[in-house]
Amino acid sequence: MRYIHRNEWLAYGVLVIAAVAVSLPLYPYRWHTFLHIAGAVVFLGNIIVTAAWMVMAERTRSLPVIHFSAKAVIRADLLFTFPGVLLILMNGLAMVFAAWGGRDAIYQLTWISVALGLFTASGVIWVGILIPVQHRMAVLSDPNRYSNSPPPQLLSAVHKWYFWGGLATALPICSLYLMVTKPSFG
Repeated sequence: MRYIHRNEWLAYGVLVIAAVAVSLPLYPYRWHTFLHIAGAVVFLGNIIVTAAWMVMAERTRSLPVIHFSAKAVIRADLLFTFPGVLLILMNGLAMVFAAWGGRDAIYQLTWISVALGLFTASGVIWVGILIPVQHRMAVLSDPNRYSNSPPPQLLSAVHKWYFWGGLATALPICSLYLMVTKPSFG
């Protein structure tokens, strides 16, 4: 990840440690509820905003603008998406254990298992497809390596990122719906 500076890694590490520390099951249920919701807001807000950045950057057809946006997406994932995921998962699990009896609730309450499955599928897409494509976009948009017009491979990577990013965004939105409505599946 050559687009991340050494000092930034330290800051991201501190942020992750802080997210884990405040999410330990030592705190009351309402604290975990707050952090779970805050994590969802940060997570969903970031993935929606970064998509808007890339759409606007691509429309300029300017390599420096696209390059800046591609690097900003990578940084935003480290600053917001990953800590948001930690806050959602750790505090969600703390609430399941505190209010519904722990691991068995994940299997007995279908809305929890389906929501967790959707969230996990989104994470698999993010780690398996989106992160590599984001790095490819940053490399292919480097104005020092390419002329001022975007190479076709860059536009292909951006459109692949849009498709998989849209799916990776829709899945946690469905998960959010299940968490709020807690439907009975039968």
